[in-house]
Amino acid sequence: MSTVPVSIVRGGTSRAVFLPMSELPADTAARDELCLRLIGSPDPVAVDGLGGGVSSNSKVMFVGPSTRPDADLESLFAQVSPTGPVVDWAGNCGNISAAVSAYALDEGMLHRSGDHAVVRVRNLNTDSLLELSHPLVDGRLADASARIDVRFLHPGGEKTGEIFPCGRMSVIDGVEVTLIDVANPVVIARAADLPDVSLERLETLRTAAGRVMGIPDSPAIPRVALVEPAGGRLRVRMTSLGRFHHALPATGILALGAAVALGGTVIDLPPAPEVELIHPKGTVTVSTRVNGDSLEWVALARTARIIMRGEATPPPGFPSAC
Repeated sequence: MSTVPVSIVRGGTSRAVFLPMSELPADTAARDELCLRLIGSPDPVAVDGLGGGVSSNSKVMFVGPSTRPDADLESLFAQVSPTGPVVDWAGNCGNISAAVSAYALDEGMLHRSGDHAVVRVRNLNTDSLLELSHPLVDGRLADASARIDVRFLHPGGEKTGEIFPCGRMSVIDGVEVTLIDVANPVVIARAADLPDVSLERLETLRTAAGRVMGIPDSPAIPRVALVEPAGGRLRVRMTSLGRFHHALPATGILALGAAVALGGTVIDLPPAPEVELIHPKGTVTVSTRVNGDSLEWVALARTARIIMRGEATPPPGFPSAC
């Protein structure tokens, strides 16, 4: 039986199965089936696959050399639902994107010398361009504690065509919100406006915002962020596939940083090029450079680790990759 080469890689606070882009099936249904079988979904403990039963560990990333001159690599991300046979290709994952260059260097599909690498990646889900910068040892990521600077270049409007597709503030499903599309679409609401809120209520808000933003069918995006100022910082809880994320999605961090930097949103903080976010696992700082009403970049620091390399067995009778 044929196998596919895979790596298990942690990027930031997420973990994914990485594959070469050459293993991407041409048929879209076959792509979904491959991702579901690799992760072992749907199953809350993913006993028959490589996932972890939660959204942050139920991810697949395809990586290959870029076909465009402005990037070194290209990536295609799949968010697999741990609770149903659903694979979402609409958005990107910032945490897993942070590990793309480390994976490519480890696989030998990218080569760098010296003690530092700067790698540009074109994400095919959102057409976003990001720059990864990190130290090298013997042509690979220095180690699992090495800082990886992740910078999304000229972001905004990846899915809707506008940073603020409905203006800086609007009312959705009876709640004053900011709909922002930077790295991934996010619905930002004040936590004080939704006291004792249930996940079902947030999913209703999310799907209503998705319809307004023109992405009505995705179970993954937009996400919902509940925010409140905390002494110059911002306390945040964010949803992910119908649950609260255990920390924060990196693309959500970038979107919130952009909202603070541009100002005029439901976030009750003065505009600033840098903000610290408080989340259930700690804190994270996001930086932004603004040019008028547009963004030159948004950035944050992550780490990554190649956990293992090996071969996985696809479903019986699985078609060949394109």
